[in-house]
Amino acid sequence: MKIPEKAPGLWTQADDDKKEFSKILNILNNREPGHEEIQDIIKKYNDSEYIHWDDFKRKKNIPYDLKALWYVLKTYRSTANEIPLKIGDEYFRYTLLKKFQQGLHYLDINSPGDLDFINEMPDERAKTQYLRESLEQEAIYSSQLEGAATTRAVATKLLRENKKPKNRSEQMIVNNYHTIKDLKDIKNEPLTPGLILRIHRDITTNTLDSKEDEENFRNSDEIEVRDKRDHNITYHKPPGYGKVPEMIEDLCKFANDEEFVHPIVKAIIIHFLIGYIHPFNDGNGRTARALFYWYALKKGYELFEYLSISKIFLDSPARYTRAFLLTETDENDMTYFIDFNLKIITKSMDNLTDYIAEKQKEQKDALLMAEKNPVLSFREAQILKDMISKPDKYFSVSEVAGKYKTALQTARKDLQKLESLGYIRIRADKNRQLFILINKDR
Repeated sequence: MKIPEKAPGLWTQADDDKKEFSKILNILNNREPGHEEIQDIIKKYNDSEYIHWDDFKRKKNIPYDLKALWYVLKTYRSTANEIPLKIGDEYFRYTLLKKFQQGLHYLDINSPGDLDFINEMPDERAKTQYLRESLEQEAIYSSQLEGAATTRAVATKLLRENKKPKNRSEQMIVNNYHTIKDLKDIKNEPLTPGLILRIHRDITTNTLDSKEDEENFRNSDEIEVRDKRDHNITYHKPPGYGKVPEMIEDLCKFANDEEFVHPIVKAIIIHFLIGYIHPFNDGNGRTARALFYWYALKKGYELFEYLSISKIFLDSPARYTRAFLLTETDENDMTYFIDFNLKIITKSMDNLTDYIAEKQKEQKDALLMAEKNPVLSFREAQILKDMISKPDKYFSVSEVAGKYKTALQTARKDLQKLESLGYIRIRADKNRQLFILINKDR
């Protein structure tokens, strides 16, 4: 991916640029012909799009010097709702755009609370199943973002059957799953360097080259963020390792400060700053996303436990990387990263709503099946419905037990009953039994 061109700084203009810049300001200040057009450009590219120089410089049919107009955009940004943030000896900033308010309001309405807050759930077991599937998704996709080489099917089977990881990729997924699942148990703790180290250790155990790297902040400047396909392209050179302790301390102060910053905005900023500081030799991305979830849960956004933002990041990894780069190539303006993440979170919320609707339909279908077949319990009808939806798939006892949160003996009895009723058949596979649908039309 091409690195965005560094945005010209407002205070580093050449003399010719200053002249053109002054002309445009005079048109605005004196309300000369063209001032309404310029105001429309400012409104469009400072809020609805919040454009970066790398994209703005390519705009056509704008009858003004683009660089001078860029300086006007920057001037209005700096005099709007720009909020400075100092971490160590580096400065960051962000602007709370008007369009953010709508997205944050949507999340405020829909996020606090569990699944009952969105839709009435059939029972607690269903909610537990939805939560497990969401945690599985986030663990798998977050690991794949960092290079875990395994399919979703294999990874899901690994988690549901509680198998021992065979390689580093599988270990990454298991670590991610348990770390994210346990975040709610530590959500009331303040953010400290020790807590960051603990989350990182949990998420990287047995996945790094050295135990030292799992348990400590980095102690060298050899780490760089490079393009995964072309290692000659460097996206990010983190601050010197000597700066890491102070920057982490300042990050913790920001997270724990009671001065109001919208919780979701603060969670996104924490996500960005961990990626920017890059305090570890490896595992920074997984740790950053885990801390995002931790802070959202801490502030009462319980529904975030059911979201998978990494799935959407994985669908568009270049856009995720570019959101970091836009910030770094425009004087650490985190507005770009906040903008991108709010879109991702909103899309994840929409996906969750659709997912719940789909699962509710499946449950209604299972209930109808159970009513038509009174010999079936509701859970047995659910299992059969699941097998009908995947007619060519073999199901193991441990997989069914894991999905429906039952004992192995209970899952085996359910499957054996379905087999005795002629719905499914058994196939021996080494030392275990596998079950598959017999009649796809039942």
